[in-house]
Amino acid sequence: MTTTSNTPNNFLLYIGDGEHFNASSSKSIWGINTITSSLGKWFTSVAKEGDLLWFVTSKSKGRIVAVATFISTQRRVLGPLVTLTLTNAELGWDKSDGNWDTEIHYKNLYNLTHCDMFSELKGPSTIRRYDHAKCKVDLVAEYPNIIRYSKVTKAM
Repeated sequence: MTTTSNTPNNFLLYIGDGEHFNASSSKSIWGINTITSSLGKWFTSVAKEGDLLWFVTSKSKGRIVAVATFISTQRRVLGPLVTLTLTNAELGWDKSDGNWDTEIHYKNLYNLTHCDMFSELKGPSTIRRYDHAKCKVDLVAEYPNIIRYSKVTKAM
């Protein structure tokens, strides 16, 4: 599927149980691994400002809990002497270990936990481009309704 530069891509990002996502949503930041994850590398090479990020909890039949607009990515700088980005503890990512070397910055976060939207996608992919034929929810059709009838929220 080819998209024009004005048409946003839709990406589904899996967020585990959502606890870390909820903790950092007030800062409009999510973290991914680009060092050992080919999906992380791929995402940073194709995502563009204005794309839509659909956040999905794992082991939930693909429950979509939020959508936001992508702004940018930023490499995390966490050194032993100087730290230039927020630490895992400052972001609330301290419930489990992970190698999140890249921050995803977003805006206009909509909380969808009350909508009971289930993609029913299966597989090990932690990041994927939306495929209308495989997803049980027509995200492109639903998004205008979401922004029409919901309010932007800072924190989940």
